[in-house]
Amino acid sequence: MQADEAKLVALVRKGDQRAYTDLVVRHLPAIEVYAKRIVNDDTLAQDIAQDVMVVLWQRSGDFNPDKARLTTWLHRIAHNRCIDIMRKRQREVNWDASDSEYPVVESENATDLQPIDVALMRLPESQRTALVLTYYQNLSNRDVAEIMNSSVRAVESLLVRARGNLKKQLETQL
Repeated sequence: MQADEAKLVALVRKGDQRAYTDLVVRHLPAIEVYAKRIVNDDTLAQDIAQDVMVVLWQRSGDFNPDKARLTTWLHRIAHNRCIDIMRKRQREVNWDASDSEYPVVESENATDLQPIDVALMRLPESQRTALVLTYYQNLSNRDVAEIMNSSVRAVESLLVRARGNLKKQLETQL
């Protein structure tokens, strides 16, 4: 699969639209799910996933199959885009730290959220990202570390803290 995708990316680099369509069909849904879990907004997640696919088309020459799998490279692009958006949001929103240790989740579809979704959104960004990439995207700790520009040990530490914080959040919701 990895060698096949490297060939497809090489074809995309040459402007092959069929190869590009094949890669989009393979990877767009996973990137969209990842972005949705991080930014908690369907429309924004779709925009992020589309942006990532545009980057695949425009910067396919930047992909190096010897350094990373395509899914890791695409998730890294999505991760960076999500972080940029979350930082922008954070500058725009004043959190009331006196109410809670965790920020309040604001969403147009907040009533549709499951307790796990609410708890997940209240985690610090780095913990949420590590958890989503590991458990929802089924990526290895090594891939997660690469996406997050971190070490495997740091990812493992984030996961331990994330699971603990998630458990605490869920216990307070019940």
